[in-house]
Amino acid sequence: MNIALSAFLLLALIIPGFIFLNAYDRKENTAIERKPFDVSSAMALFFSILIHLLLITAASWLGYTVNYELVIKLLTGSSLSQGGLEELVESVPLVTFYFLSAYSAPFFLGKGAQAAMFRMNPYKNSAFSFDTPWYYELKGKLSQTHNAQIIKLSCLQDLQDGSYLYYGFLEDFYLTRDGQLDRLVLSDVFRRRIIADQESSQQPPDERFYEVKGDRVVLKYDEIKNINIEYFYITSL
Repeated sequence: MNIALSAFLLLALIIPGFIFLNAYDRKENTAIERKPFDVSSAMALFFSILIHLLLITAASWLGYTVNYELVIKLLTGSSLSQGGLEELVESVPLVTFYFLSAYSAPFFLGKGAQAAMFRMNPYKNSAFSFDTPWYYELKGKLSQTHNAQIIKLSCLQDLQDGSYLYYGFLEDFYLTRDGQLDRLVLSDVFRRRIIADQESSQQPPDERFYEVKGDRVVLKYDEIKNINIEYFYITSL
């Protein structure tokens, strides 16, 4: 049998592990933790074995058995007998269903595991929190006693015509694929030009701000020099 086919089958068996890790390690449409390729490969292989064991166990409960001799021959590129070829052809529908299950189940298992991990470790200081500082800082989930419901940001942005300070409520944020901050979305935004502080030093600080027209303002992180975060907590009396 063609060696390329054997390599393709081996890759097809490992892919479920990568699907699981990709689903587990993602949040807000971005990767929240990146690992070296060799570490990811080892973990993907480990989870692929677990996923296949679960699927094979489920298949046995349904009355189906796996011809391991035929599988080994396919993976090693050994020649198949006429009976083996006939059995392989007859098993195409079941094999197709198996791989569809092997590729869809890890995604839902990964998302479920991620949700469970966030539920059990909701704060930055949790024992098994994800290594994603921006997520916890901008969600206000620092600890059980510091769990903010409202967040306001002051962002100093450098533009060609000068530096501006933006102040508003944090509505949303986006991360890059490597987990770094990419964009901030603010609402009810006020802005002031920093140079105006010198030109109108006698004017009260609050009056130097003017409202930005629009519902939401999107700021690029690479244009922001610094960020000041204000946390507001809603408490019942």
